[in-house]
Amino acid sequence: MLTSLGLGGAALGRGPASPEADEAGARTLEAAYRLGIRHVDTSPAYGESERRLGIALRRSAFANLTISTKAGTHPSRRLSYAAADLRWSLENSLSVLGREYVDLALIHDPPSMDPVLARGDGFDALHRMRDEGLCRNVGLGVHSHEFHRRAIDAGAVDVILTYGDFNIVRRNGAGLMQYAKDHGVGVLLGSPMMHGLLASGEEPVSVVEQRPNLLSWYTEHDITVAQGWYEWCREREVSMRHLNMQFVMGSDLADCVLTGAMDADEIETNAREATTPVPEEIRAAALARIEELDAQVSRDARQSHARPGQAR
Repeated sequence: MLTSLGLGGAALGRGPASPEADEAGARTLEAAYRLGIRHVDTSPAYGESERRLGIALRRSAFANLTISTKAGTHPSRRLSYAAADLRWSLENSLSVLGREYVDLALIHDPPSMDPVLARGDGFDALHRMRDEGLCRNVGLGVHSHEFHRRAIDAGAVDVILTYGDFNIVRRNGAGLMQYAKDHGVGVLLGSPMMHGLLASGEEPVSVVEQRPNLLSWYTEHDITVAQGWYEWCREREVSMRHLNMQFVMGSDLADCVLTGAMDADEIETNAREATTPVPEEIRAAALARIEELDAQVSRDARQSHARPGQAR
């Protein structure tokens, strides 16, 4: 169903509607397709993303392109997972995209699993729409690993979308992705650059000063580790974003890695970094450093559990 590198559509939706921005968004999908990318992920929560993709989809065939979108976070019916609202949202997305179906419809960012596992609503509603041919697969896109595991255990999903949790800085998503694969569930990995933290070329500590909202996703420890990687890469004259993408793409845990882009130039850069190896000595040294970092995380966890009075 999925190619190993996909286009993440969040950045495509930024900014108000304008002929120039709309055309740039459409051309980003066209450029991605020329580069061999065959999956695009979007959402009605991503501003103008679906509409801009729809412009491109209406003027070219895009053979073998798969599309995922989401339900539950449409601005008009935000955080409603009732059957009627999910149907309205998916049908609206299909109309905007100009498609009769999408390959994957995901429940998006539920604050609780109760409404999405409720009988008749949530996943049940998407399953009915899958049976009707409005989508070919059903999934869940959310940050909580616990929510993903509950969906997998319930047999509710064909695919999960996790994000920001498998890269050179943090690999806490590895266990979840392996769990999904062990249960025959596909994996989309979003935000391999940690919402841009690793992508700008600036020091991560400076990026966080400019974008403090990053701390809603990542810890101060994550920022410290990212800063360490920035300095490590600078000493070796290697791009941190290139190294990170090569690490992510070198794993078999994700079926598709979503890379965001605002324009054709950016997706060309991202695709080049995903497919061009870093020097072997750099790759080997980076993998050794990752192994050391993971070992330290394990040691810290054991010490924390061993402290007297520590809650277990």
